[in-house]
Amino acid sequence: MTKSKRGKRAGEKKHCHRDNDNRTDYTAIDKDNAKFEAYYRTQGIIPDDEEFQKFWTCLKETLPTTWRFTGSRGHAVSVRNTLLTRHIPALTNTTFDGAAIPAPTALPWYPDQLAWQLTVGKQVIRRSPPFKQLQAFLVSETSSGNISRQEAVSMIPPLLMDVESHHTVLDMCAAPGSKTAQLIEAVHSGEEDRVAEASKRLNGASTSENGTAVETGEASEGLLGRSTGIVIANDADYKRSHLLIHQTKRLNTPNFIVTNYDATLYPPLKLSPLPAADGKPPQQQYLKFDRVLCDVPCSGDGTVRKNPLVWRDWNVGNGNGLWSTQARILVRGLQLLKVGGRLVYSTCSLNPVENEAVVHAAIERCGGTKVVEIVDVSDRLPGLLRRDGLTKWKVMDRDGTWFENWEEVRDKGEPYTDRLTRGMFPPEDQDAELAQMLKRSVRVYPHLQDTGGFFITVLSKKGPIKAAPEGEKVQTGGQKMKGVGTEGTDTAAAADQDTTMVEVAPSNGVKRALTDEEEADPGSPTKRQKLEEQNLEEPSPEDEKEPDEPAPLDFPSSEPKPAPKEQENTKETIHKKPRSNFNEDPFKYLPSTHPVLATIRQFYDVSRYFPQNNFLVRNAEGIPVRTIYYTSSLARQILTENEGRGVRFVHCGVKMFNKQEVQDPDACQWRIQSEGLPIIERWVGERRVVYLRQKETLRWLMKELFPRVEDCGEIKERMEGIGGGCCVLRVEVEGIDALVLPLWKSRYTLNLMLPKEERKAMLLRLFDDTEGPVDSTKAQREADARARKAAADATGNVVDQQEDDIKEAKDEDEDDDEKEDALVDVDE
Repeated sequence: MTKSKRGKRAGEKKHCHRDNDNRTDYTAIDKDNAKFEAYYRTQGIIPDDEEFQKFWTCLKETLPTTWRFTGSRGHAVSVRNTLLTRHIPALTNTTFDGAAIPAPTALPWYPDQLAWQLTVGKQVIRRSPPFKQLQAFLVSETSSGNISRQEAVSMIPPLLMDVESHHTVLDMCAAPGSKTAQLIEAVHSGEEDRVAEASKRLNGASTSENGTAVETGEASEGLLGRSTGIVIANDADYKRSHLLIHQTKRLNTPNFIVTNYDATLYPPLKLSPLPAADGKPPQQQYLKFDRVLCDVPCSGDGTVRKNPLVWRDWNVGNGNGLWSTQARILVRGLQLLKVGGRLVYSTCSLNPVENEAVVHAAIERCGGTKVVEIVDVSDRLPGLLRRDGLTKWKVMDRDGTWFENWEEVRDKGEPYTDRLTRGMFPPEDQDAELAQMLKRSVRVYPHLQDTGGFFITVLSKKGPIKAAPEGEKVQTGGQKMKGVGTEGTDTAAAADQDTTMVEVAPSNGVKRALTDEEEADPGSPTKRQKLEEQNLEEPSPEDEKEPDEPAPLDFPSSEPKPAPKEQENTKETIHKKPRSNFNEDPFKYLPSTHPVLATIRQFYDVSRYFPQNNFLVRNAEGIPVRTIYYTSSLARQILTENEGRGVRFVHCGVKMFNKQEVQDPDACQWRIQSEGLPIIERWVGERRVVYLRQKETLRWLMKELFPRVEDCGEIKERMEGIGGGCCVLRVEVEGIDALVLPLWKSRYTLNLMLPKEERKAMLLRLFDDTEGPVDSTKAQREADARARKAAADATGNVVDQQEDDIKEAKDEDEDDDEKEDALVDVDE
């Protein structure tokens, strides 16, 4: 075995082709690379010469700007309608310097016109008034999280997963998180309508939907109309796993967990044991996933339109070096998938070695087409232009030698047999069924619809998997392994669950399956050996996969830059480097009888049906000090059952309540957070609800940071009688989609508890107000405070009401101090 560079941890995504010097002049890079072009001409990914030339010319053109409206469907459609009704008419038939300028267009294959594309350049955007207004809209909505910058082809994989509200979903290599956000939106699809119907049925009622009495205690989430599924997003890099939190924060989902693991070694997660039956002990359950996304690290040469450094740095070793990691991730994903479940494998590479070869090898390792099938999705996403997957390709060694099949490599011997492997080659003649099935893969080429390059394969699991060691395959219908370049090897009987066969004692050739405990324990001898083998022996390309977000224009990406690329370690120094700096506070659930929860329930008159066991805090003592989070029941089960097992949970839960200093003895010091309000608002009693029906009142509340109660018009009487603290503001204004906002009442002032960026975006969207919120009552409040202080001093009762007001009415954006350390400036 030749010495090789350390492989990056599987699942860790970084910018491809990024220098440490961010001042690289990309315009000076020559968009030409003879080896790059010759490689794909020889591979025959586009057989027709004329079409190949169109494809190659397109690679040298600037990638259009694309974005997606995010959040619940109702909210996303509302923001989209602002674009359609206000901006698109103004941009139609626009000219610049005498030439017609195209308006933004909806991507024809993305549902509900929720994804758009803009082809004009920066100069037009900066100097054309209609486009400047569009840019202001995009910047505002992106800052508030209602728009996500995302490359068009990156949006495809989640759409092909057919995620439903009850599904368990795993995103194995998730950072920076654009696809994860799509998966979360899919899990919560239709939830708004279901919850509205359930709240009408249950509030004031005592029967469930099937007529069964529900006299006491909480109802199930399904009965409440909420989604019962979950999305688990994983990334191997700890800092980049925090990008997932940033990217998904606006979605405010309790059905979401972030983990930090090498995707090839992703552990099985325990669930609550099945109850004992027939005298047998309880049976341990492990989480299996209905849907898995393997958007794996890749060479990223399909991103050449947004990454000019590909032209300079491309070499065949980038793809060859990642083949092993990609195959391991895919096999592990298939093992974690339920029988009958669906997995999507994708890359932003054009290379068949990273695409069809990985899929082919993984299917062979897992037992063939009777166990894993490629799904035909040719009828999905009408309007998306695509090409079939390849059935034939060649493999080039890094010295430029081409090989048609593995036998040619074996005949050449070392060093080629050290650098290449049989799994990189296309199916043999006896695997005609698998070869034909590879055509069902999807290849998206840039010249077809002015996009980047992408590869997607949808896989369906037909039966349990007994995965062979890497480089071997399971004979369909049996446990016998067929060696690659070696004689056949018998293995020990595998466990009932899907397993990976790993070599425990290389000296005697004995192989056995990892137990669930060994798979989950990163410190077990078997796990450590497997990790060391991967780190020491796996080749690594110089560059890795680019994040989903392009940033060619002024309107900012919603994703921060990734952390700088780590220095590669040699074989001799790897053991000195710790695996990670994982250091997260524990997740501790509060008992439903906790006195703080009892106070909250009483103050807000929370419905008895709302789950009371799903509130948690982030400290080892389990004490509600500042923030109380809320999770789904399945998330609670996963976190509690795996506590103490070394599973690296980074994030879970939505901020539901935050502790607030109050002077009113009758006010609850735990206010509802804006993030958690959509979850609980329909289950808050009427005594803490305020209705607003006049548009001007809404504008006034949004515009003024600390409006006075005596000036609040239609809601003045209600606010004077409701008492201090947090309340729920229901906005029912004609012409504006229903809004529910958190409103804080102090003694003399009110405040909408919204982040400043969200206030600004809503003022622009609803009232065409470009100025944003103001604090026009500041001088009056200060004068009143001075007068009250003077009066109090005279009586010896010192009370600074102005300080009281400001403390109680803190802006939500200032109060939310949990900023991720990993976040850096937006990439431009």
